[in-house]
Amino acid sequence: MASFPNYKNKHRKESLFHPEDFVRYKNWSPKDFPKKVIIVYQRSSLRHFLRKYRGKYKKLNFTNGHVLFKYGNVGFIRMNGIGSPNAATLLEELMALGAREFLSMGTAGGLQEEGIFIVDRAIRDEGTSHHYEPAAKYAYPDKELSERLGKIFEKKKIEYKKGTSWTIDAPYRETKAEIEKYRKEGVATVEMEASALFTVARKKGAKISSALVVSDILGKKWEPKFHHLDMRRSLNNIIDAGIECLK
Repeated sequence: MASFPNYKNKHRKESLFHPEDFVRYKNWSPKDFPKKVIIVYQRSSLRHFLRKYRGKYKKLNFTNGHVLFKYGNVGFIRMNGIGSPNAATLLEELMALGAREFLSMGTAGGLQEEGIFIVDRAIRDEGTSHHYEPAAKYAYPDKELSERLGKIFEKKKIEYKKGTSWTIDAPYRETKAEIEKYRKEGVATVEMEASALFTVARKKGAKISSALVVSDILGKKWEPKFHHLDMRRSLNNIIDAGIECLK
């Protein structure tokens, strides 16, 4: 049986070029760059940040059309696009500019129930992480940072649970058989970035944690809830808590 990646043990080999090389090529300066960054995915999250913290942040142009906002010692960035390759590339470049602590905060499909989850491990069902570390079922966030985020949630009376997330590259290939299997295992959510982000951060010596708000339910049928005000309100609440956690 062929293994993945196709080049055996490639995680042990040196890359031809590195994110630091790209940062130098683009003439980006790490001076005054925030060491802690919140990564979000939804436009509504960016609108919330811009509205609530207006006049308190500095705007910095960044890679591939991204804009990073510096609020005190915390950076805030909305990732353009979705998926593990995109997320891992952004994370690498942020780390090359000196960032060392991250929160990834977005939405996810729910395999069990609605709610807010802090991810305690992620199933590596995407391709990106396997180019960084040997194959394994799970990737893990930074425990201390996750616990710190949980304490802020509790302080702000944000109800949440800890749970496993299933990270997959192909949202339209979340099969009924897989969903049933992971539901039986107690997996809480499904999304497209967590396991890759956890793997890259651990590989490069950075800290990362992830909090997710369930935006749709995957059960006997698909139940979208993206438009629900409660979902958006929860997302805004965890972002505010994330800023407090990193500050």
